[in-house]
Amino acid sequence: MNPARIPLLWIFLPFSVGIAFGYLVPSNFSVLYYFSSLALAVSAFFSSQKWWPLIFSSSLFLSGFAYLTHAEQSRQIRASLPVREITATLEISRLFESTPERVRGLATIVSMEQHLEDLKNAKVYLSLRPPKNEVFKELPEIGSQILATGLFSPLSSDAKGEGFYTYLRNSGVSGTIERGVVSGLTRHPTFWRNSFNELLASANAALSHQIDADSPFARSYRAMLLGMKKELSDRQKDLFLESGALHLFAISGLHIGVIAACGHALFLFLRIPRVWIPIPNLLMIWVFVQMTGGAPSAWRALLMIACFYLCQSSKRQSASINALVLSATICLLINPLQLFLPGFQMSYATVASIVLFGVPLGKRLTSQWKPFNSLPKNFWNPGQKWVDYAGRFTLNSFAISVSAFLSSSALSIIYFNTLSTIGILINLILLPLASLVIISGFICLLLAATGLTSALALFNHAAILVLWLMHSILELINRFEATHLTFSDPAIPLLFTLLCVLLALLLYVYNRLERISIGWLFVMSLLYTGTCLLAATVV
Repeated sequence: MNPARIPLLWIFLPFSVGIAFGYLVPSNFSVLYYFSSLALAVSAFFSSQKWWPLIFSSSLFLSGFAYLTHAEQSRQIRASLPVREITATLEISRLFESTPERVRGLATIVSMEQHLEDLKNAKVYLSLRPPKNEVFKELPEIGSQILATGLFSPLSSDAKGEGFYTYLRNSGVSGTIERGVVSGLTRHPTFWRNSFNELLASANAALSHQIDADSPFARSYRAMLLGMKKELSDRQKDLFLESGALHLFAISGLHIGVIAACGHALFLFLRIPRVWIPIPNLLMIWVFVQMTGGAPSAWRALLMIACFYLCQSSKRQSASINALVLSATICLLINPLQLFLPGFQMSYATVASIVLFGVPLGKRLTSQWKPFNSLPKNFWNPGQKWVDYAGRFTLNSFAISVSAFLSSSALSIIYFNTLSTIGILINLILLPLASLVIISGFICLLLAATGLTSALALFNHAAILVLWLMHSILELINRFEATHLTFSDPAIPLLFTLLCVLLALLLYVYNRLERISIGWLFVMSLLYTGTCLLAATVV
């Protein structure tokens, strides 16, 4: 394996450490830190080769610290406001629930009373109902503007820790509007936003074509393809949550990766030159992300794909790792508080672990898979070829599953106080099956877009069959005891430290993996998991 060069780490690591330090040690002197960072950057330019890395890293550390401080200062005015009733016009940007009885989601304050102009353009979480004894005659959609009256509660800038409101704060939300009513719809979505809403409705219809739309498997089908978790029953949510597989119903890296691979194959089939494929493929993924509501995890995955294409076109080594670092840096430049979101941490930690450990480990394992070593490949019959392919696929899937489990174990304990004891087995079985469901759904949406609706039922029923199999497997597994561990008050700082040590170790051994025996790699994996379990029991 050729040595990997990841120059962007010189930017990402000190910048992200500065953001983390600014979060833990709040300050009110962002301008001072900006000037100090600039001074150090100029000094690094004129310094000797021996000292410039340290000076440049210090400059980036201070810039991250200053950026986080500045982002926090810009919200201090809103955070200091008292809880009060307000009347405002809100433009909905994301929807968690939209029923005749209730609307929940994220919105931007477009206009409000003059004495509260500081709240204009603020991002808020809303949970509102129609007037008493009424229902919404027209359901609010993404892009709609509504006139609402409710109780505004600012999210404190000092709030640290876990929970939904901390998630909102780190997502850039300034406050919540709850215990109120929607007086009316003041503006419908724009033409473009309405086009995406209509695409979503058409996709929903296509994925329900000639199947029982109210069956639990049809609901989970739409939930998986369109990110509509509200389609899942409480029983289904518990079933997938207890198995650590609820992430399959969030539009994230798995969905975007499979769709990107399908799109790439489609455009190759259409004889589009490889150099031009990224343009239509990224456009297609962008439409899908917009159509499904633009979840942050979907945007991160789209950014990863775009950065991968960019790094791949530069023909440099380690396009995957450099793309990962570049996309993470861009995310933090957009909003430094993303560093503290569970989704951001899980996405990048998992993908980093897969790229640095899972893929190389899979190559090591498949290199030793030689079921018919005494017979030249040219003489293999179809059955022998399938055995060889199935073995390689299983070994690669196992390696990726192990790497994903390692990176997510600490975060699962931190944020969910639970760890699936069969997580590796679950991922090994469910991820390929979920990929088949997504591929079937992609083909359905493609056929519906081209007007070839006669074949929709075939792929819909194929997806339903796979989902029935997934549900049956989980029902069977959940009959056994101790399929997951639960913890109370785990040592969160220690677990975060262990995760950072793991990622640093994987980065260090990436170029040296071939020198380490496979047995020792699994021993180190077991030691890390055991250390996480020990840390989770330390109060």
